[in-house]
Amino acid sequence: MGARRRHAVAREAAFLDGLVDAQLEFIRQLPMHRREELAEALAVLVMLAQDHRYRAQGWISRRELRHRIGRALAGLDALLGVPGTAAAVLPQR
Repeated sequence: MGARRRHAVAREAAFLDGLVDAQLEFIRQLPMHRREELAEALAVLVMLAQDHRYRAQGWISRRELRHRIGRALAGLDALLGVPGTAAAVLPQR
């Protein structure tokens, strides 16, 4: 993987980190019974950001990253309860 691509993957990880950070204060303000699903969704995004960093380091292949992205989107769809919702919200390539 070239330096340009590594930088792009690292930017995607930073975007996901920023997305999670922006939602943390919102989640803290919710009643306890409403926090769990949203916290789980943010955990999926944290793991996805980490997968992007693994790709930028060359520790996983592009194919593996795509596989993990697919699993993350499926997990988010299951948490949201609406098929295809996560894929429509997150940036696509």
